[in-house]
Amino acid sequence: MISPRFVFICLFMTMTSEVLLSPFYPQYFTSAFHVDGVAMTSFFIICCRIVVIVMTPLWGMLLKKWKVKHIIVASLLMTALVKVILSEVSTFYGFLATSLVLLVFQSSLYLLYPYLVGGMKNGQKKAGAATTYVFIVHTAIIVASLFGSAIIAWEMPLKVYQYFALTDMVLAVWLVTRKASSLKKEKTPAYTQSINEPIFFYLLAIFFFHLGHNVIRPYFTLFTSGTYGMSSQGSALLYVMPSIMAIVLKLAVPTKLFNGKVILLFYSVTGASALLLCLQAYADHLSMFIISRILYGAGFYLSMVILDIYLFQKSKEGAAYYYSWLIAVQNIALLIAPLLALEISKVNLALPLAVGAAALLAASAVMPLRNKTIPILRQVKTCGSMSTEK
Repeated sequence: MISPRFVFICLFMTMTSEVLLSPFYPQYFTSAFHVDGVAMTSFFIICCRIVVIVMTPLWGMLLKKWKVKHIIVASLLMTALVKVILSEVSTFYGFLATSLVLLVFQSSLYLLYPYLVGGMKNGQKKAGAATTYVFIVHTAIIVASLFGSAIIAWEMPLKVYQYFALTDMVLAVWLVTRKASSLKKEKTPAYTQSINEPIFFYLLAIFFFHLGHNVIRPYFTLFTSGTYGMSSQGSALLYVMPSIMAIVLKLAVPTKLFNGKVILLFYSVTGASALLLCLQAYADHLSMFIISRILYGAGFYLSMVILDIYLFQKSKEGAAYYYSWLIAVQNIALLIAPLLALEISKVNLALPLAVGAAALLAASAVMPLRNKTIPILRQVKTCGSMSTEK
């Protein structure tokens, strides 16, 4: 089994490289490629989301057939090569095409997380891994945003991808040179029976959950600056508050909180998050808005961890495969959220917050149907060379 240390370092570096320049795409596309930066940023994001939506389920299926170690080493080598090419592009469409090829291989690396947690038998370890993953995600967002603000001032910002290519090479060598004794043999049952119940309602809940949390983002800083007259720094701080709270709660909340019936906790936290979004939309005072934003960030962290833990509890050996569908649905929500935000913000900049609250309530409304919709892989006992069914 691939070590947790490798998994989380790999994910942190991958996420950091992906997020690094994204907040500055509009300005960069305009200055470097002489195109309409705002329009091309939307086009670029849509293309990237589509690639991830298509590729993650495909990688999930391949992980059921091929050894994870071989896939990850090959992907790291390919991402290193593509990042070197990316550092030298000089046109927008060259940047777009190279980025899409990069995502084809990079999307496989995100399945390291469900592969790691799916192989854990202890519930406490699963919860610990899930909270660590959320911590890694939000730390990478904060680090990338701060680092990216300095990189974008370089004469040739894309050269930074050469350093990330070197990191990918180091990670690939690290994985290849691990001692055989430190890697547990990956066992594949001779006969497995897949109970292929549809996972529609669980994935629908995931869709509403991520739609609700992301529809509020595109015009959040415009809302805070227009409503409260906040500076760009203050608006940015409130924007990343959920990421800051994820780091704080990772250090403060014991993992035993996520043992037992986590779905009941999900209902409570998600309902509270919806109310807090409504409060943010119509708060009269800045102090009330800040407090509600902090509490909302805490709820966002807790509910993300709960959703992951629930999937891992149910899917077990098939965690990586089913999580690949979760990622695909999440990216569909991330694709639709800015388009929806664009339309509703024309009515009122506070409206995305209210719509986000409604989407979270929809996620809570769909989750009661989950029990009949999570597929579970069960090993079928064998007798001699024939499998028997009762």
